[in-house]
Amino acid sequence: MRGRSLLLWLGLLVLAVGCGGARPMPDEPPEDPDKGALTGDLAVQLAQTLIESGAHGTAVPMLRGALAKNPEDARLHYLMATVLRDRGVYRQAREEYAVALKLQPSLAPAHAGLAVLLDLEGKHEEARPLHEQAIKLQPDVPRYLNNFGFSRYLAGDHQAAIDAFEKALRLEPNAPTVYNNLGFALAALGRTDEAKRMFRQSLDEAAALNNLALAHELRGDPSAARRMYQEALLVDPSLKAALANLEALDQGGAPPAEETE
Repeated sequence: MRGRSLLLWLGLLVLAVGCGGARPMPDEPPEDPDKGALTGDLAVQLAQTLIESGAHGTAVPMLRGALAKNPEDARLHYLMATVLRDRGVYRQAREEYAVALKLQPSLAPAHAGLAVLLDLEGKHEEARPLHEQAIKLQPDVPRYLNNFGFSRYLAGDHQAAIDAFEKALRLEPNAPTVYNNLGFALAALGRTDEAKRMFRQSLDEAAALNNLALAHELRGDPSAARRMYQEALLVDPSLKAALANLEALDQGGAPPAEETE
């Protein structure tokens, strides 16, 4: 799924997910990548911190140096794959995930990360068993359930999406992204009142109406969407998202819910 709808409620939360096209990689590391390279848990922790903060340009040479010293560390391959995926370099990311899973088949984040990559490519049925394996390996991680729910939403399996989001909320009751995603899944089945209640768990009235309008738009009801965008703007005339969505609707409407990266 692409465009303003995805930007409003992006649910894929394995570290960080980028949705743009391929971007240039940072400069190559120094001639001697081993020199001063971190290894082991310290390298993994630093790489995770850099990725979560969006410092990919720093993470890549650091990971290359760590991998040069310890090429058998599945965690480092997983983190490198995640950086590559977030930068839109999908083929290389897929190769790194494959290496990570070959080295450590029980590495749940690698299953989850590869599943996210497949979802970004629109391969939701291929992603499904990987999401399920990540959940099986680590059933107490709510973001894996959120990822799976988002994937099933994109596949059009809205009830499975709802079930996954509800399980995630049982593990993490104060997760605004999950409430938002659950709202869209409920709205896709016409459960509008429930959807609005979910949106209101993390959004004010105007923003909740904006999301509900978007849900109507994605269901193919532009008239209802337009009325609700206008209602959102009555509540908050300065709400930029509603203004932009209403303008885009008047110019041709939202992208199909199934459209992917």
